[in-house]
Amino acid sequence: MSVATSRRLRVYPGGRHARGQARRTNDWLLPAFFVLAVAAVLIALATSHSSERTAIRALSGEQRRASLSRIVSELKQFCGEGRASGLEGHCRELASFAAQFDECRGECEALVRHELAPVPRR
Repeated sequence: MSVATSRRLRVYPGGRHARGQARRTNDWLLPAFFVLAVAAVLIALATSHSSERTAIRALSGEQRRASLSRIVSELKQFCGEGRASGLEGHCRELASFAAQFDECRGECEALVRHELAPVPRR
């Protein structure tokens, strides 16, 4: 028996058409997975934002004021003009967190706006 005759013949139900059909069916799997992954990330972000705000509201008025005072102090100390470029992400996070406090007005609001304003690009 030669090598050519010892090969097994694969038979697909429906012939070539069935293989093409299976390939087309699998073509939607990757985009569907991507859409589901993006949706999961968006849901996680919305939930975490909501839970932070809920946790902030659960604090007593004194605790909220003390926390916001520390955040504003840190924004002024580390996030002003001439800051190290490595602090940019941290400063944006601080400003985003401070913006969730209902008490963030005046100076706090100005610092938040300064940190979260889009950077002009040329």
